[in-house]
Amino acid sequence: MDEITKLAIKHINDAIKEDSLIVFVGAGVSANSGLPKWSELIDVFKDEINVDDKENDYLKIAQYYFDTVGQYKYFQKVMDVFQPHINSQPNEIHNQIFRIKPRHIITTNYDSLLEDKMNSSIAKYEVINRDSDIPYSKSDHYLIKMHGDLVQKNIVLKEDDYLDYGNNFYMVSTLIKALIMNNTVLFVGYSLNDSTFNSIFRLIQKGFGGNARKAYFFTAEAQNAAAVEYYKNKGIRVITGEKEKSDGDIGKCTIEFLKQIDSESPSIPATSEQLWENIKFLDHLYFVENQDVAVFSNLKSKAMLFPQIEFKWREKDNDSLNIANNNDIVDFLDNKTWLNTFLDYKSDEKYQFLQNPILLEGYKLYSEHKYEEAKLKFREIANAAFVKKDYWNYLVAEFDVSHIGVHFGNDIDLPEPSTGVNDLDKVIESLISNGDEQTKHICNYFRDEIQSFRFVYKKLFKIDDLLDNLRNERNNYKNGGSSYNNNLGTAQYEFRSLLTFVEANCITVFQYKEFKSVVNRYFECLLIAFDNSNYQANEDGMFGGTSSIIDELTLDDIQIIIPYLEKKNVPALLESYGLSKIKVTDDAVKFLFDKTSTLSSELQSIYSLDGAQQISKYIDFLSFVKIKDKDINEIIPLLDNYPMVPNNSADIQKLLIILINGMNSILEKNYGKLVTIINQHLSKIVAGNIMDTHSSNFHLYSLLMEKVYEKHNELKISIEVLEEKICLIYNKPEILSDITKYRDFLINFYRYFNHELKQLVDDILAKYETLDDLEPNLYFIKGLALNEVYGFVSKKEYILNSEIAIVNADENPGMRRYPDPKKAAISDLYSFIQQGYFKLEEVKEKLNLDSIKGVFPEVDWTLFNDYSDNTISKFLQNRSFSNARKFFGKTKEESKRFDAWLLEQALNDNIRFKDKNLK
Repeated sequence: MDEITKLAIKHINDAIKEDSLIVFVGAGVSANSGLPKWSELIDVFKDEINVDDKENDYLKIAQYYFDTVGQYKYFQKVMDVFQPHINSQPNEIHNQIFRIKPRHIITTNYDSLLEDKMNSSIAKYEVINRDSDIPYSKSDHYLIKMHGDLVQKNIVLKEDDYLDYGNNFYMVSTLIKALIMNNTVLFVGYSLNDSTFNSIFRLIQKGFGGNARKAYFFTAEAQNAAAVEYYKNKGIRVITGEKEKSDGDIGKCTIEFLKQIDSESPSIPATSEQLWENIKFLDHLYFVENQDVAVFSNLKSKAMLFPQIEFKWREKDNDSLNIANNNDIVDFLDNKTWLNTFLDYKSDEKYQFLQNPILLEGYKLYSEHKYEEAKLKFREIANAAFVKKDYWNYLVAEFDVSHIGVHFGNDIDLPEPSTGVNDLDKVIESLISNGDEQTKHICNYFRDEIQSFRFVYKKLFKIDDLLDNLRNERNNYKNGGSSYNNNLGTAQYEFRSLLTFVEANCITVFQYKEFKSVVNRYFECLLIAFDNSNYQANEDGMFGGTSSIIDELTLDDIQIIIPYLEKKNVPALLESYGLSKIKVTDDAVKFLFDKTSTLSSELQSIYSLDGAQQISKYIDFLSFVKIKDKDINEIIPLLDNYPMVPNNSADIQKLLIILINGMNSILEKNYGKLVTIINQHLSKIVAGNIMDTHSSNFHLYSLLMEKVYEKHNELKISIEVLEEKICLIYNKPEILSDITKYRDFLINFYRYFNHELKQLVDDILAKYETLDDLEPNLYFIKGLALNEVYGFVSKKEYILNSEIAIVNADENPGMRRYPDPKKAAISDLYSFIQQGYFKLEEVKEKLNLDSIKGVFPEVDWTLFNDYSDNTISKFLQNRSFSNARKFFGKTKEESKRFDAWLLEQALNDNIRFKDKNLK
């Protein structure tokens, strides 16, 4: 053995001792069990489609075959080639690979020989053959089938597979790149000329740069010196075996090489002190997932989680490690985990987690959306931590610097890192190579869990699974079935443990879509459980029971969901489950009121876009909540305290709608206050020239005024700035047409003006009506006439002719306009007729009424006496049945038609009663 090979084997043995060896297994290993080599498979393709013998690009040949015969025959041919070898057995190379117990095994082979050997071996690995396997993995030792699996039919073979590898195996490729970055790699079973090896080489080449000792390639064949030097410069040390001494047998030569490698697997702890050595690196965290404690205890062969919070011996006769007497472990379990049982120790379950005090200042700035300040603070913390050799806080602080920077504060000048290196991957690699055992454990955990986002992906896939279970459970329950499980409780545990992990350890991930996806899926879990409460078992036993059911959302859920919920998804989710409102507990409603009030006050003093976005989340959620009658009056101070700016009309609209829906519950003593608020809002809208953005809310303010005015007609709209502007228009004839700017204002509030202001407006409109030197503003005069603000009697003919011209206008079949001008004109004509502005005969003289049939059910019912089922069905597209009957069932004949239609629907089982108390 030459000195280079001896040194390589020494480095590989060191990696085994550090549990940092990865073995890449190529087709040559399977070939030793009689399976076809890649070249043999490609030859089958070549023969069948008559590819030129000179063509040696395996990827292209496989692609040609696929393109020629299609997907089905392509997979069938691959299966046919492998089918005769399904009973092949693992060989001695497999035995040697499992003997040395590498930390991870990665293979490009499609067969199951590695899994077969693992099943008969003590060493166990989590098999990963597709992206979705990664979040479910519970081990820190992987067997990754990076080119897929025959059974899964996701094999990588043809050219397109390699070109699309990053998309089709995104998480697998990301995981591999992360793993090889900080582990020693050994390739066996490959040729330097293999397309397979070279595709892997391109995928992970960056990780080898500048560190040749980290990767080794064993080959039994003698190699060209130039090729050896080439790969050495790229970070891969080529080890050449002596095939001649193995009777020319490549497999035997590979076995002899592997036999020279030793194996020292981590031992199962026999004492609590040894166990503490395994997990004490986790003590740098301020909250640790129970699963991580179980994994790193190295007791998984003898103990397991039952199901989430109890880590117990698998067998009752196992000796105890006497955990209860180890203060280090007890303090760790009590203060940093949710484990209430750990072998012989039982916690008091008083979980109160601290936030990492070193990182907390930066994290608070991040939580307050002061992103630039947060980045600066985290870099300051990182630099100080590295100098103190506090590597955990250094790594998380640097992670936070870079991940805040993805979304915010990219333009600020940061102090240089104290390491002098801006590449965190390189720093991690250096720390693992040169640090002590605890440092290596810290860096490996940070790299594998935090830096790779695995801690988020694991939760996302778990909650996705639970969401599917809950959907199936809901469907089963609605169809009369029963269920007994803990799906909802598990979802709550998984989500809250993620929140606790992130916040206790000060990790800045709330802005990422992956994290928000977890929140949205968890929220949907809660909605399903809430919707289940709408179905109750009745006396006939039509519905069974279900485990996942809640009557209302709690304060705990509300507090942790709202800041991260994608509000645009909520209406669609509610609709999909047939929900109009969500019930929440009384303390949750109080929290929503208090939080909205606090944020409003902060926004009044210092307005910021971030602050506006935060309060908008709470107001949005409040609009989806079923507000009890006793709480409606609490909306009034929220409306009073909310700042008026150009871009927040949508939030104000939501508060106004809540008040309107609960108007009957507003205390009469609050009417005066409500009118004062309306006057203040309208004054700010007029004074701030923001009518364009807020005029859409005028009709809501008007509806509130209407309710108040019914009992207190002395309460008026009194806006000093408006009166000043109206007076200016009156006194300056040259700006008389400016009155048209106040169209929406006059339509909604004219009736609530005091007598003097009404008279002033009337005088201006009378002058405007007499203007002969300009075309009348149809939109303005029609709007005021329709809403009975001012009649514009001299313009009636002009209004009628204009509306009829729009109705009769030829339509452009290639263009659709919204709102449809023809429909708008028909609606206006109908309203004018109903209020007596136009007589029906006047309209008939100029318009064929048949041309407006079938557009609106109101028109068909009223003008054409069409009481058909079709008309009633059209009513119910935009109205409730009670509303339609109230307004259009005024005669005995009309009301009978509505009642007959309803009875017919009931007899045909087209109606479902949703009242859960209905028997």
